[in-house]
Amino acid sequence: MPALVDFTSYDEIRAVLGVSNKEIEDETLGLPLYVLNLQFDLSDVSATLESTYLALVAQPSRTDAEQRVVNVTSVFSAYATAKTLLAGAPLFAPKTITDGKAEHERITDPFETLRQDVQVGFLSLKTRLKSALEAVGVVVSSTTSRTYFSSAGLATDPVTNI
Repeated sequence: MPALVDFTSYDEIRAVLGVSNKEIEDETLGLPLYVLNLQFDLSDVSATLESTYLALVAQPSRTDAEQRVVNVTSVFSAYATAKTLLAGAPLFAPKTITDGKAEHERITDPFETLRQDVQVGFLSLKTRLKSALEAVGVVVSSTTSRTYFSSAGLATDPVTNI
């Protein structure tokens, strides 16, 4: 099973979230949970994306289109993992950081806009990744929109019963 660092670095994930290695340690990011969630996100884009990416990374030279797939997949991986980590953000990011002299305090919910920004970045990168994969001839998964609510008129008029 590949590791998370095969797709992106721990520092890039922390950079997306704006936290330090003291707030999210490498050991935490190395848990299988995060690479498995990333694999789910990659397979949502294309069933062969993971194997395509790993094969492209192993190549000594790549075309421009192949390099774009590698680049976008790497950034997408950082955003996808950050999106997963945001669920626990209030727990791993302390409100007040101090070293005895200097102090830094975060606002009440510093992750409110971050959640939106990471989601927007994730969806944007997912679209870019699909375009990059299509450029190198990889089949991309299509999504079907679901109708969760619809309405229909009454079969008969409740007043006249016709």
